[in-house]
Amino acid sequence: MSLRALSKLAFLPLLAGLMLAACQPAEHAGQPQDISDLVADPAVRYGQLENGLRYAILVNETPANVASVRMVFNMGSLGEADDQRGIAHFIEHMAFNGSTHVAEGEMVPLLERYGLQFGPDTNAFTGPDTVGYQLDLPEADAESIDTALFLMRETASELVFDPEAIDRERGVILSEERFRNTAIRRWGTALQYFQLPGSLIPERDPIGTVETLETAQRDRFVDYYENFYVPQRGMVVVVGAIDPDAVEARIREVFSDWESRADARPDPDLGTVDADRPFSVGYFNDPEVFTIFTVNTIRPHQHEPDTGESRFRDNLASFGDAILSRRLRTIVNSGVSPLLQAGASHSSSYELTDEASILAVATPERWAEAIAVIEQELRRAREYGFTQAELDEQVSNFRTSLQNSADQAGTRDSAALSDAIWSSWRSDQVFTTPASGLARFEASADRITVDAVNAAWRTQWTDAEPLLFLATSVVLDDPETAIRSVWEASAATPVDPPEESGAQAFAYTDFGPAGAVAERTVVEDLGLVRLRFENGVAVTLKQTDFEDQIVRVQVQFGRGELEPRAVPAVDILASSVFTSSGLGAHSADDLSRVLAGRSVGLSFSVGDDSFSFSATTTPADFEIQMDVFAAFMTDPGWREEGLAQYRGQAPEIRRNLYSSPTGILQADVTRMLHGGDARYGFPDDEEVAGVDLAAIQAFLEPALDSAPIEITIVGDISEEAVIAAVGATFGALPDRAASWPDYDEARDIRFPEPTAEPVILRHNGPDYQAMANVYWPAFDDSDRRRSRTLSLLRAVFDLKLTERLREAEGFTYSAFNNSSNSDVYPGYGYLWVGVDVRPENLAPTYAAIDELAAMLAAGDISDDEILRARRPLLEQIEEAFENNSAWLSWLSHSWDKPERLDRIRGLMADYSDISREELVEMAATYLRPETSWRVTILPRETE
Repeated sequence: MSLRALSKLAFLPLLAGLMLAACQPAEHAGQPQDISDLVADPAVRYGQLENGLRYAILVNETPANVASVRMVFNMGSLGEADDQRGIAHFIEHMAFNGSTHVAEGEMVPLLERYGLQFGPDTNAFTGPDTVGYQLDLPEADAESIDTALFLMRETASELVFDPEAIDRERGVILSEERFRNTAIRRWGTALQYFQLPGSLIPERDPIGTVETLETAQRDRFVDYYENFYVPQRGMVVVVGAIDPDAVEARIREVFSDWESRADARPDPDLGTVDADRPFSVGYFNDPEVFTIFTVNTIRPHQHEPDTGESRFRDNLASFGDAILSRRLRTIVNSGVSPLLQAGASHSSSYELTDEASILAVATPERWAEAIAVIEQELRRAREYGFTQAELDEQVSNFRTSLQNSADQAGTRDSAALSDAIWSSWRSDQVFTTPASGLARFEASADRITVDAVNAAWRTQWTDAEPLLFLATSVVLDDPETAIRSVWEASAATPVDPPEESGAQAFAYTDFGPAGAVAERTVVEDLGLVRLRFENGVAVTLKQTDFEDQIVRVQVQFGRGELEPRAVPAVDILASSVFTSSGLGAHSADDLSRVLAGRSVGLSFSVGDDSFSFSATTTPADFEIQMDVFAAFMTDPGWREEGLAQYRGQAPEIRRNLYSSPTGILQADVTRMLHGGDARYGFPDDEEVAGVDLAAIQAFLEPALDSAPIEITIVGDISEEAVIAAVGATFGALPDRAASWPDYDEARDIRFPEPTAEPVILRHNGPDYQAMANVYWPAFDDSDRRRSRTLSLLRAVFDLKLTERLREAEGFTYSAFNNSSNSDVYPGYGYLWVGVDVRPENLAPTYAAIDELAAMLAAGDISDDEILRARRPLLEQIEEAFENNSAWLSWLSHSWDKPERLDRIRGLMADYSDISREELVEMAATYLRPETSWRVTILPRETE
């Protein structure tokens, strides 16, 4: 993620990942639909073998000729004994380290030869209540399907757990534990201990304990494996361009001899929830944690089957959550609030709890104000409920979401569908069609009243006392008393009922007489229509059927980072502040109300050589999407609240970045890698303070007013609709400049000078986290063959890094490896290897990287390595040719840089015939230790 994106989204993963708890289903013999009035998607073929293994098969053609295979078990780390903590996850790793019929080290190379890349296509996961294995096959032929099912069958009961292989894998697991030991993870564990005291949940973090990871012997692996890898706990899912009869027959043939164990271990006792727990307060202090305040009610879980009525009641409560979250977002958007982000939700967890929650991120020094805001907004909702206007907004958004899902169902992705099918089983939900969800909603729409929503939502917050938990970097004396006092003082403050807000129409629908198309060109081989309007606006349209009822749009103008600026970091702040400052007629907060129920997006970024708007919309809302873009081009709001929000978030983003080695890469190394240029990295306090709204306005306005505009549109939309909508918006603008300055003086970026010894940087995280980084200077992107040769060399290097640093040495969970060739900065490019390691392993890690680079330069590249590197790349390219996002990226800037069209044409051919000799020559030329720039990132505690 870029820093510009991070500045907008820094807290979103926190809310998304921690407000939605995993669910443990009530077990029954078959599928959830067996005991529900909901009708399962009839396209899915369900079955169950005599040994208890469930399976689901679905024919799906998106992407074409691929298949996704999953095998999932309904137990994870919760099934571990005290001396097995971490074993469930460890076994997931051992699945790639040898079975009865696949020798250690052979599974991943085998899959790579079929075109799967380790990680994106070949993966596994472990949670508290689920373990799963994933294979995304680039070809759905019978041989690939057979191989996938064979490997799943090997994983199911044939793992050998060689003690030496276990010992070799310990370092990898410990590296993953080290990498995941973040302030947020530590906070999450502390929160669970507070919310669920005495239960098994906080005791069974899937990563386990260092003691177990270092010492557990083979018998403890076998004990878990034999008790929980049993067919009655499993489900196999196959989705893709398949013959369902043939796949079903193969599943039965491959898995029927897997013996069920009647004496297998039952589900563990998770503990109980105290229904009468009094009002309680908790506190967690960590120097690197965000200031996070949660308030929950937690009740013992009351199970009910997934039915049409239970879904309706749950949706009523969700409308209340959405309205409260909307109110909190309005407060955040004011720019003067102590809140940086906040939202409400409710969930059921592990068949143990039913809970309602509000989670808020705040500025540290204003933690008390934040608690008061949350208390009062929660109480306002409980006392006065919600308004009709608020409900109308959320119902409109919900209806549009359901309609879009129904309209787009025909081109859903096979991997996403396979995951949705097993997830439905694991959460005891019926996997229904999007069309049936829309039909149920419309049939019950008249029952969605303010009174019904108020009643359903209030139920979530009654019959249990609130539990308050504050995590912060601020050290508090007697924190429980301080937090309780703030809450109780706020509770004594009266709150007013919410104001009823009236409907407001979008103010930007007339930009003048529609512009006419002056030039039209068809690019037959790429399926493109190229248009130029009379005012100079250029459009590239690729109409596709890859995604039903989806249109992806990008609008580019100006020179982005190259544009002159008065103060440093104005570009970084502009990426966040511009759209959050709203329009002249609508604040950013008002816009979400005005556009309720419309499929309209808005992302703005400052790229290396352009400013960009981008969004995903629908054919029905394409016209208003273009209205929104044109409104920001012609009448941006320049409101101070957008800048105030950024200034409030920046210290917390910086705290997060400086808490880990990878954060230091984004915050500091990125700038150093660009010769110290202030356009890169994360701005410091002084730089943020030095940017005001006038500087941002001066930076953006010349390009907004006059720069050439290039619009790229890919998706399910006709040329006539594009001409009408673009003509009425961008085509109606005054004439744009025929050209724009190249700003050659801003294109001089220097790679840092080679280092005899690595540069040392420090992070604020745990004292056993370090990182070794080697950057070799390369070249720019002016020669596409040369750039693609470097990309393939990187892929070969990645194989060697994984085999040496992960598999052989056990130094790291995953070595980072990337190549970059600039098409903006002449001569600038590099190849990078970054490795997360313990501090004591830095020297051998650097030695191994140098040794592997020397091997590549000396010609130690086998035909098998080239095959395993090239085949996944070619499969990815083939899939990309049926992917709208890929086409949008390829076609952007294609008016300004027409050579990009030839690059698309040459993709498959270029990667197909890069020779071993070319790879060796490139390695010998560029992977030289004396030219490299190195940076070591160490814990500050060891300074």
